[in-house]
Amino acid sequence: MPIKILIDNSPTINENAIRGVGSYTKYLTEELKKNKAIELSLTQEKDLEFKPEIIHYPFFDLFFPTLPLIKKSKTIVTIHDVIPLIFPKYYPVGKKGSLSLIKQKIALRNVDAVITDSNNSKTDIAKYLKFPLEKIHVIYLAANPNLTVANKKTIVQVANKYQLPSKYLLYVGDINYNKNITQLIKTLKFLPEEIHLVCVGKNFYPHEIPEWQWIQAQIALSDVENRIKFLTNLNSDGYSDLSAIYAGAIAYIQPSLYEGFGLPILEAMTCQTPVICANNSSLSEIALNKAILVEEAKAEKFAEAVNNILAWTKNQRAKFIKQAANHAKKFTWSKTSKETINLYQEILKK
Repeated sequence: MPIKILIDNSPTINENAIRGVGSYTKYLTEELKKNKAIELSLTQEKDLEFKPEIIHYPFFDLFFPTLPLIKKSKTIVTIHDVIPLIFPKYYPVGKKGSLSLIKQKIALRNVDAVITDSNNSKTDIAKYLKFPLEKIHVIYLAANPNLTVANKKTIVQVANKYQLPSKYLLYVGDINYNKNITQLIKTLKFLPEEIHLVCVGKNFYPHEIPEWQWIQAQIALSDVENRIKFLTNLNSDGYSDLSAIYAGAIAYIQPSLYEGFGLPILEAMTCQTPVICANNSSLSEIALNKAILVEEAKAEKFAEAVNNILAWTKNQRAKFIKQAANHAKKFTWSKTSKETINLYQEILKK
């Protein structure tokens, strides 16, 4: 008999839809539906007749009560990271958020298992949420399955469509404190003037938050306003365009001070773009030796890595990106779903 699983798929229809949480929920449920070992229902389908054996919450908000205190079924929660607790100064939550965190910790106590994205996050969850280490299970994520290797013609067409510079570094993601965007911008100071930076993300536009003010200040300090292009209008389903934007870059830089996983690293590798990132948190765990790891998440170090890539021969670049692309193929949503189902079965046996 298949196991009856209910997944809260609200992240696929709310503001999280364009974020990593939404992608995780979407691609995981798509794969789970293919497996006959389970009978899957989604909360947004509102099937009142469905009686789940396990309820899986694919997200955990630290500062909003997303997890019920009373559990009617065995419960599994996915916690991607606890970065706001690692950098509390830069993630102020106020009294309401602090109270919600207490409630979430209490609700977490009688959860049967936690899934997380990396061994680094596993350690953090045990430390900051006081959850038993033995009940935390690492199941790796995978790149967006819709990304492909773009051909030269498509790369040129997409570059013309978005008026991209001829030589650019790439960043894809948000502008939160841990993303370290100011050091990414400063990197241009230490590189030839023909090298530009393209940043893809919904939040790269002027608005009244500290993170954007830091970005504006760093652009002025580094005097690189004419060397940066922000792309906020890329559709969430514009996979062909994004593939070409990745492929057209000199390198992809993940400048983060800290990550729970780092999906764009695998995306860049999949699109055959060299990756540069700092040797911290989960980044080195996911990238292994298939990216250029710098010892500090600082502009000077990123620039050194870029200059190394610029000095490569065609054969050196081809060899590096081939090895990285093969590494990225080891991470698949099929594998993620199978490991998740294995955990469902393990929980039911207990």
